[in-house]
Amino acid sequence: MKFIPTFLALSAAVAHLAQADLIAPALTPVVPTPISFSNYTLEWKSLSTIVENAAIYRVFHAKNKGSSHGKLSVPHPVYQTLKDLADEAVAKPLYTIVNKPFLPPSGDKRDWLSYAPYWWPSPSCNATDKNNDCAFIQMDGQVNPDVYKLNDQRYLEYVSLDTETLAMASLVFDDDSYGQKATDMLRYFFLNNATRMNPNLEYGQIIRGNGKSATHIGRAEGIISARALVSPIRAVKILQLAKARAWKKNDTAGMVDWYSQFHDWLIEDKIAVDESNTKNNHLTYYTNTLTTISDFIGNYSTIESRVTAFFKDDLPGQITANGTQPLEEIRTLPFHYSAFNLEALTYMANFVSQKDPLSHGPYISNAWNQTGDSIISAVNRLIDVVRGTEGQIEPGADLSEADYSVRAVGIQYPKLYCNKYHAIQNHTVPYLNLWPLWTPRLLWDCFN
Repeated sequence: MKFIPTFLALSAAVAHLAQADLIAPALTPVVPTPISFSNYTLEWKSLSTIVENAAIYRVFHAKNKGSSHGKLSVPHPVYQTLKDLADEAVAKPLYTIVNKPFLPPSGDKRDWLSYAPYWWPSPSCNATDKNNDCAFIQMDGQVNPDVYKLNDQRYLEYVSLDTETLAMASLVFDDDSYGQKATDMLRYFFLNNATRMNPNLEYGQIIRGNGKSATHIGRAEGIISARALVSPIRAVKILQLAKARAWKKNDTAGMVDWYSQFHDWLIEDKIAVDESNTKNNHLTYYTNTLTTISDFIGNYSTIESRVTAFFKDDLPGQITANGTQPLEEIRTLPFHYSAFNLEALTYMANFVSQKDPLSHGPYISNAWNQTGDSIISAVNRLIDVVRGTEGQIEPGADLSEADYSVRAVGIQYPKLYCNKYHAIQNHTVPYLNLWPLWTPRLLWDCFN
């Protein structure tokens, strides 16, 4: 089996781990991601590890077949969690953004539409129709509930989470029903001409009203929603690895075509170019989205240059020597945004150094050498904040938001974190409890 060297290397690393007191994460509620409906996370997920852990289940299940008295025989509870979530997803409707209550300025309901979350009608406005006749002002961190009147982001996140979960279930359990549902969802949201989302975010986070701030067209800030377009790419790759019967070559070709059009929009559209010129978490997520899409469509020309430039020119301004992320800590929710940006940084470092079955990478063989010290210092700062050895930067902050990043770094540097950090076992968003599926088996006990 070609993954044995990986397991042996990890085994050697784990054998020499230092022991220390566990960090006990607080159990206070997760601070909601302001522009998200589901705390959607761009967590790195290694396809190689998912394949390895699927094989672990199949071997275990084959040996124990008939001994479970009708219950799922599992070598770890995560497999039952995966099956439960996949069974729920099979029963869900097919999502599309065309069923929104308001038309985008283009008049085409297939165009993405979202409202700027932190913009409100001016309190001094006495107009009857405040949404159209008031000037709008920004109140950072305070979400205008009007954003929840639109379902485009909600449905994209549902499709992202469910298709990836279904694809993993198809691979792990070798069950065609899961692959069929994932296929149906992807076709309905991306490929069916009547129901598909158009490949752009031209009307993301528009500002309403009649004041000078009103845009009535998308803003650069809205492009951060595109991070939810990464998981459908993984879903396609996993369906291919699972050899799902429902998923056809022309489906892959259709998805590549859709993402090719979105790739060009990300490169050429003015608001996308504006987003690429930001410095904080918006640039990090833009870079992640663009490079992931470029990999999927086979356009490798920009990946290495953009990521290398990010490591060289932008990362030093994002993380100081003591792990502070100054561009995030000036925000109204400093811990949340620090964890949010760190999540994207760990994804990027993993992505460009990946060795996955369907990957073109590694793009940058020494990516973690370039980013390791700064990312580790940022992770340690958030841990210290929660432990109280650094000043509290946000009331109620806990490690549940930074859990994805700590584990991602812990997999790269197990000597620093194994048996020193316990991964969150009870995320309020159940999808996040699937983390053992993309964690090497020899490290499950490290984070349990």
